[in-house]
Amino acid sequence: MVDWRQEIPSREELELLQLERLQSTLNRAYRQVKFYRRLFDRLDLRPDDIQDLAEVSKLPFTTRSDLSENYPYGMFAVPLRDIVRIQSSPGATENPVVVGCTAGDLRFWRELSARLYRSAGVGKDDIVQIILASGLNNWARDLKDGAEHLGASVIPASNLNFAKQLMVMRDYKTSVLVTTPSYAHHLVSVMDKMGLMAADLHLRRALLVAEPLPSSVRAEIEAGLQVSITTAYGITEVLGPGLAFSCPQGQGFHFSEDHFLPEIIDPKTGAQCSHNTTGELVLTTLSAVAFPLLRFRTGDLTELRADACPCGCPLIRLGDIVGRCDPIFSVGGIKIHPQQINTYIQEIVNGHTPRHQLHLKREEALAYLEIDIEVDETLFSDEVKCLEAIGRRLRRRLRQNFGIEARVSLVEKISAT
Repeated sequence: MVDWRQEIPSREELELLQLERLQSTLNRAYRQVKFYRRLFDRLDLRPDDIQDLAEVSKLPFTTRSDLSENYPYGMFAVPLRDIVRIQSSPGATENPVVVGCTAGDLRFWRELSARLYRSAGVGKDDIVQIILASGLNNWARDLKDGAEHLGASVIPASNLNFAKQLMVMRDYKTSVLVTTPSYAHHLVSVMDKMGLMAADLHLRRALLVAEPLPSSVRAEIEAGLQVSITTAYGITEVLGPGLAFSCPQGQGFHFSEDHFLPEIIDPKTGAQCSHNTTGELVLTTLSAVAFPLLRFRTGDLTELRADACPCGCPLIRLGDIVGRCDPIFSVGGIKIHPQQINTYIQEIVNGHTPRHQLHLKREEALAYLEIDIEVDETLFSDEVKCLEAIGRRLRRRLRQNFGIEARVSLVEKISAT
């Protein structure tokens, strides 16, 4: 059991720490990031105008479009010579998401990742095996770093198939599995085909990330793997996992407020919502030096709960993610905007965008994207192989750029929805 008195300061000390770190972040963002300086000047606002945590509502929002428009280095608050890691991911806009880290940023992030494991009861005597899709490579690295920082033995993510992963799990005596809910669910079905029993493994815990975990799926994974499950919340724009970790007593997620300031807003009006009210999660970085984000709109719909938690942790709790307030959707934990699919189709069919529909499907618990494309007059070809090439190129593009699987069907007519 984690001793939160050693891990987290008291509520009063925490709020003082938050304000101190917020003011430092605001000054750095205003001085070093032209984008934020322009926004502040437009609002006739200065960092010193924020003297209380409640006044964060005066600050401007940051969106994914802002990150795309300032690609690649426009959001960095330190010179490139101070950056020791430049992290890129596909993102959900035209340009990739680029995050920069100083050596200090990496240290605090490793500690946050280690906090996920400590809260889950993982220790230095554990063997941690990470199984994540290529589209979550950055998360895989951060979770590896966190486990190593804790002192555990780590089997990093690899491109082994699921049967080989299970062989490694059995033979290497893995005690902690780190993966997505979809992958964990699929592993149960592969075990059944292999005739492998949970008793043949040495697993005791599973840390499931990047996707929501429905209660029915949770029950099947717990029964199939015979493990205790914990979960975590994170977003790619602030490195990935580590923003929030599941309460040891199942009371939602505890948000790492010592490093991030969370808010809930009405997604239509932008007004702050009170606790226990569902809205869009907005966060401000407090400790990141190279890549500060002010009031970043995550698009995730959830709530914050400030009542005392029976586990004793003083950090505010994040409720379940109940949806999104934008068109972005997730395929196996990898976020995609429909416009990105539109762009790929345009490129493949020479600038034309035929009618198409996207469907999220599952086969043996694994998520894939089903794309129906209407064969109109512009697209029509007597050469079947030309039409088939469209599907192959689109599937390859999605696999290369996002690490997801897609099935493309060319249909005569798209039905109205």
